[in-house]
Amino acid sequence: MRTTLAGLPMWQPLFQVVRLTMAFMFAIPLLSGCRSEFFPSESRAASGVVADLRSAGKVLAATTTEWYWDGHTDITDVLVVDVGASSSRGAFDKALSLLRKRGWEVSDPSVLGRTQMKSDKWEGAWVAVAPLAGYEVEAPDGSNEQLDTLNEALFNRLQEQNRSGRLVVLEAHPDPDS
Repeated sequence: MRTTLAGLPMWQPLFQVVRLTMAFMFAIPLLSGCRSEFFPSESRAASGVVADLRSAGKVLAATTTEWYWDGHTDITDVLVVDVGASSSRGAFDKALSLLRKRGWEVSDPSVLGRTQMKSDKWEGAWVAVAPLAGYEVEAPDGSNEQLDTLNEALFNRLQEQNRSGRLVVLEAHPDPDS
């Protein structure tokens, strides 16, 4: 039987190389499958998007919501704004009008009183406009239970104070592909 300089059979070093190669072949997919957990990321709308929303009127409250999935957190900025209208419908229409003047266009017409808008200026990001009356805080997903509880209390208090229905909720959502 032929041996190497170290006195090992010729097949043994080859076997070690094959064994190491096999180990890497199995380890790389396992690590890449868990990559999102090892390298958490987050996205939120650009500050300019939030500035557009803030320009719609007097901001009475500001908060965020967080949605977590597979190592990635989407952060949505949520503002409660008084746009200076005298009714709920008037506030909703005025908020849409003010945002249109800043380059936002309706992308998804009103569904249950909530309208989505997009802007060429802010590719990928989108905003939502809804009257505060009847607004429901999105169901908590448990990724930040303290924030979810605080938001629920905040919106309950604001809805109690908003008897005239003149306030709107403006949401700035990040690009879902970022």
